[in-house]
Amino acid sequence: MPSAARNVIYTCSCAMILACAGCASTPAVWTLGSWSAGYENAERVARSSGRALLVYYRTTDQSMPDPVYDALQSRDVKSRTSNFITCQLFQSYEPDRRFVAQYGVQRAPALILIHPDGTYHAQAGMVTPAQIAQFLDAAVPPGSPPALNPHLARAPAYGWYASLDTAKAAGERTGRPVLVVLDRWQTRDWDRLRPMLERREVYARFADMIHCRPSSFWGSAESARKQLGVAVLPALVIIRPDGSHHAIELPTSYEAIVRFADTARAAGSGNSAASATHSAG
Repeated sequence: MPSAARNVIYTCSCAMILACAGCASTPAVWTLGSWSAGYENAERVARSSGRALLVYYRTTDQSMPDPVYDALQSRDVKSRTSNFITCQLFQSYEPDRRFVAQYGVQRAPALILIHPDGTYHAQAGMVTPAQIAQFLDAAVPPGSPPALNPHLARAPAYGWYASLDTAKAAGERTGRPVLVVLDRWQTRDWDRLRPMLERREVYARFADMIHCRPSSFWGSAESARKQLGVAVLPALVIIRPDGSHHAIELPTSYEAIVRFADTARAAGSGNSAASATHSAG
């Protein structure tokens, strides 16, 4: 075989290996058993299904025995994890290290159970099947809130509900906030909002929420506007699990949306009847 052809085959083979090692930012991921690799796809499936996400954070040396992975395959543990979305991440991959750091994990091996409400329980270190079973049994939500990293690599993937009532029901069922995007029909509102919402800094703050964009054509947006007390469109509204809501009208920059999202998250949950409307700054 000519050397040039051998070089092409070698380059392609290396690219395939690297694609598997760095697949956290791609929707197509490889699996080991029922465990997918890549936090983005796992998060999307968990959110859409309303199921908990169990993350196994491991080293990448798969040529060596892995007692923790073997323990996860035990009958007693699998009976407890059968309804979870399962994902394995790797200590050698920097985005995976950023991801698990949000959940207080700094070293492998570790297990992180992320509940549908976004809170979590984590356990680090070598564990036996009995210890894993004990951890899972004790990990009753709500757990601890994560320290979300807005700079984590994520491709925007909003899952829009067209009905405010349906989105609110999903929020109540999962204990997650609801992001509502209100825009006017037959205008350029969405053309202006979409690039801002797809900014990495913005999506990172909204990724764990229920996403709702009421239909403008059927008048659902106008009904939602009145229900949420929004005066001017376009607008973004965050409905917190405690029932309070926060709105920003006429957002003009992604920086303004970031400030709005951070303010809404920081708002105290004790004021269940409170609401706030912000102007774009």
